[in-house]
Amino acid sequence: MDCPPKVPNYPSIGILASGGVIAAIKSLLGISEKTEAIYYFRFYLAFVDALNFLLLTYLARILKFKRPVIIGFSITLVLFLWAAGSLWGQIDNVGLLFCLLATIAFFQSWSEKNTLLKNILWFLLGMFSLVLFILTKQLFIFSLPFFALVILTTGYKFQQRYQTKGLIWLGATLLLSLGFFLYLDSLFAVPLRLIQSSFLFVLKSGSGHGDKISGNGFNIWIFLGLEPRASSRVPFMDLQLGSWKKGISPYQAGLLLYAGFMGFLLCTGLIKIWQILRTKTEAISPKHNPTYLMVLLCLFHGLSYLGFNILLSGTHQRYLYIGYPFILISIIWLYYQDFLISRRALLASLFAAFAYACFLYSQVSNAYVVQAQQYLGFQQPPNVPLLPKFFFIFERHQFLGAVHLFLLVFLVDIWQQLSKRQIMLPSSDNIVISNKYDAREK
Repeated sequence: MDCPPKVPNYPSIGILASGGVIAAIKSLLGISEKTEAIYYFRFYLAFVDALNFLLLTYLARILKFKRPVIIGFSITLVLFLWAAGSLWGQIDNVGLLFCLLATIAFFQSWSEKNTLLKNILWFLLGMFSLVLFILTKQLFIFSLPFFALVILTTGYKFQQRYQTKGLIWLGATLLLSLGFFLYLDSLFAVPLRLIQSSFLFVLKSGSGHGDKISGNGFNIWIFLGLEPRASSRVPFMDLQLGSWKKGISPYQAGLLLYAGFMGFLLCTGLIKIWQILRTKTEAISPKHNPTYLMVLLCLFHGLSYLGFNILLSGTHQRYLYIGYPFILISIIWLYYQDFLISRRALLASLFAAFAYACFLYSQVSNAYVVQAQQYLGFQQPPNVPLLPKFFFIFERHQFLGAVHLFLLVFLVDIWQQLSKRQIMLPSSDNIVISNKYDAREK
């Protein structure tokens, strides 16, 4: 691509999915011109976007939506998922592809209709997809708590259904997946001797985003009124206990807030998951079983991304890309099952998603669009905004920060209520849902 040599900032699969694909396009099509190669690379990303739509539809089908195609299309449309993928020219959508595939495969391995072999094959597909996901971008380590809960849940289900035999097969699959990870992770030589791990090398190198207040993203620290690219390590307040005094920077405060936030999510999530698994309250009815647990895990995943995007310093504008589909699909499910989500709450969540999509779309460099248009023979004046002018508010970082801070507080409240909610297994086909506030019989 006529670019100067540079140390890559992606693990091995990220390199293959970006530079590797571009090199293959140039080799197969005999392309030497930069703009033309970018044009075909976007076709590849557009194909990935189409696959993501199909996977979202399949996930909606697993969650027992009556019209999964409409759910998948709605999430794709509301979020402008192509903006961070084919339009932007980045591989975030490749990561989403592996993430959705892993989630679907793990959920399918829970099926009580399948044989042990079929469930093990689903679990193996999930683990291999998880390996590909983690090795696409180092950012995706924020999904590890979610997948850890999913794998622990899978282990419990296998133990309950298949006893020791199931755990042995599960352990063998995990070892095979570890070997797969080590093989892919060591495909490329790295400058430092980190056991030849591209993942550890990129993780150790870092990107420097956290050293800035907000960079080109949004978080709570933009409300300090500082320059977005100012240092996040400069104290903004003093913590004093007697004669002891220490300055607290946005960087430090963000880490503390996020650690506390994730501690809360993990503790409440583990307690609720254990309650569901032990009492089998996820088996509300054949129509819902076991989607309630799946939805809780999806909401956990979305909250993990929303929390770090809002609380940590130096967030990137595309950091929420992986988490938002999980937020929306869980909120829509809770609304249709009448679980704490009203129509106004649903519309507020969809508005936040649309605002984020508009913000993401507005951040796409006009130069990227011009390159593609030049290849197609179109002309467009430089510096023309991609969004209509009356959408100007969606381009403001402070507005997006305020909207998503509200969304975080709202969803944490929903999560807290769900973690306390008791779902009783009825003796008939009726569903009885009770909590400290109400009791309903459907």
